[in-house]
Amino acid sequence: KPVRSRRPLRLAARRLHVRVAAMIGRLPSGGLLARLTVVPSGCRGNHAALMVKLRQTGDVLTAAARGALDRIREAEEIRDLEDTFNHFPPPAGAVVVRRHNSPAPSAGTTFPVQVYPAHPHNFTPLRPVPPGFAAIDRAVRDVAWESRFDLLERRIEPKYCGECPGTPRREIQDGLVAGIRVRPVQNPYVELTAAKKYPLNTWPSRDWKTWSPVSAHVRGSRRRYRLPEDIAPYRDELGEWHPPRVSGRYKADIEKQYYMNSLPWVWANDYFQGKQHFMDREPRGQRRWYKREFRNAQIAEAMKRADQMVQEYRKERREKKRLSWVESMVLEFAGEQMAGPFVRQRRLPKM
Repeated sequence: KPVRSRRPLRLAARRLHVRVAAMIGRLPSGGLLARLTVVPSGCRGNHAALMVKLRQTGDVLTAAARGALDRIREAEEIRDLEDTFNHFPPPAGAVVVRRHNSPAPSAGTTFPVQVYPAHPHNFTPLRPVPPGFAAIDRAVRDVAWESRFDLLERRIEPKYCGECPGTPRREIQDGLVAGIRVRPVQNPYVELTAAKKYPLNTWPSRDWKTWSPVSAHVRGSRRRYRLPEDIAPYRDELGEWHPPRVSGRYKADIEKQYYMNSLPWVWANDYFQGKQHFMDREPRGQRRWYKREFRNAQIAEAMKRADQMVQEYRKERREKKRLSWVESMVLEFAGEQMAGPFVRQRRLPKM
């Protein structure tokens, strides 16, 4: 694993201590006497931090000096922290294919590493497995939850190789679950003819050594486009809206570049919402195929509360019955206020 340079951290620490020393030197000498002492802290390796000690003789520290000391202390605590890596074993029943989705050691980074690196997707799914669902059922319904920019660091550089001898040739196993592909993957088994070598050798959009998911070319163009700024409508300084700088034709070419680098198209509007699987939709076809079964299910559910429904129906029929001649005469001569407690009220059912 390559070791990251600590030179930027050392330079930043020196600049911060110099600024604090200069600020403390400008304080009034009558009320505050400050002494700077340089001592090595317990940092790991050959790096030593500067610890600033102030001896107060009279007045209280100013807010600027106190804030500077707090920032120095926080920087020292951060530098003293040791690197930790998450190596959790995959849970029981997890989809395990192969460890291809984490950055290569030669890339100089191990962030971000998936919780389950062997999952066929380029993201870590969090959705629990419903009962009766197999690994393939879950894999085709999983939705990403991590940041788009974290997912873009899990790029797999395209490689090309000759086709395997014999027929039928075996399909590349990346992104496969039980022989079913759940993620677009670049096909390495390509016979590189002259027509296919020309874009790889001349087009900047096919230069995989310098390709970046946030600044990409389109087809044979030498102009770089920013993502996602240049694929969305934008407003100028006057508030006027303009169409995207990249048309739909070339936006599709950038999406194809993502798939060739084994990355999902994270700039889709519904990427974090997911799409309904076609097996989860309401069945389509002639109504007689499922109308009878639906009716039988309604009857079975209604039979569970048959007694209650009979009582409600009888009560509704009694209240719907019109008043007799005697009840109508009492209401007419005594009025509703006096005859109300003794004469029932007629209630018509809501249609």
